[in-house]
Amino acid sequence: MNKIFLKVTFFSVLFMMCLPTTVFANSSWQWLTSSPKEWLPVAVSLTLSIEIAGILLFATLNKGLGLKLKMVLLIIGANLASFLLPYISRALQLQIFYDGWGEAWNGAFESGPYYIVLLGYLMLTLLVEVPIVYHFSKKHAKWPRALLVTIVVVNVITTLIVALLERRMFYGEW
Repeated sequence: MNKIFLKVTFFSVLFMMCLPTTVFANSSWQWLTSSPKEWLPVAVSLTLSIEIAGILLFATLNKGLGLKLKMVLLIIGANLASFLLPYISRALQLQIFYDGWGEAWNGAFESGPYYIVLLGYLMLTLLVEVPIVYHFSKKHAKWPRALLVTIVVVNVITTLIVALLERRMFYGEW
């Protein structure tokens, strides 16, 4: 019963993420505050510091400065991939409405009530970051399962923190 529930949940989430839900006719969205784009470097820095500290402190990795440096670089790379992937995807979708990549990139942040963090972003984070970090670091873990749980937990925590901060800082309306 539990395996069936997990399979149904997994495929339901995957199905919802694959369906395009974006409507491009809504061109009257205006930010009442500044755009979340301005906060992206802060969100990335906050996320990186929490995830690096969490994984290095709680993941039961083997000792060694070289391994810690590799883990830091791995976490940075995985986070950059998961932070930029939604915006690159959105900019590619918007290119037909703009004259160039730069305008489409800005449009990915400015047109519509698209915040940095939504439930789909949490799923994307878990689908991108967790496999990358876990795959390359499991051989250095004393307990690989504890490493996997740590990676998932710190990603969920940082995504929730960024989502809560973002909702408190940015407002917009049609």
